[in-house]
Amino acid sequence: MLDDVFRRLADPEFQSLGKGLMSFPAYVYTYPPEREYEFREEVATLPKRLRRPNVGQDPLLVNVYEEFISYLEAETLDGRPLLDHILEHEADAPEMVNRQIKQQAKSDGFIQGLADEFEQHVSEESERNRSYILVHGWGSIFPYLRTSKFLDQMEGRMGEYKLILFYPGDYQDGQFRLFGTLTSKRVYRASYLNEMIES
Repeated sequence: MLDDVFRRLADPEFQSLGKGLMSFPAYVYTYPPEREYEFREEVATLPKRLRRPNVGQDPLLVNVYEEFISYLEAETLDGRPLLDHILEHEADAPEMVNRQIKQQAKSDGFIQGLADEFEQHVSEESERNRSYILVHGWGSIFPYLRTSKFLDQMEGRMGEYKLILFYPGDYQDGQFRLFGTLTSKRVYRASYLNEMIES
């Protein structure tokens, strides 16, 4: 399922940080949402494939939803993890909890924490190049954080790497559609990786 992505990421020309969108090197790869479980199995093997000696990459694979849960566990309110408060009031105050989760998912603390994690990975000493940050989990974190909002907030925070987002949906008429139905009204600054692979 991701063989075409592997071949593109293994391409020495594409690995070069001088290729692509110089000011904002982000790429979105769409895949059919009905193949989510197959995708999860394959994306888990992608870093190992890219670490092969003939490729020489050491990417960071990030599930944005799992990162968000970890963030809520680390943040505290009245000395307790914020996630505990959310779970405690989920049944009796769902609207308040929903607002709080959305606020936290778009917060500067969460986004900057991700940006710091990405930067730490690419700046560490390694025998292999660290050109890629691979991010998935967008179907799981919806509706709290949209891919377009994340990209907006990453502007000015990105370092020397290419950001590859795996998106469960499709791309039609210049719009990314989550799950093939939910159109984003925002303009994505990212390149459409599927189109680059097919050309």
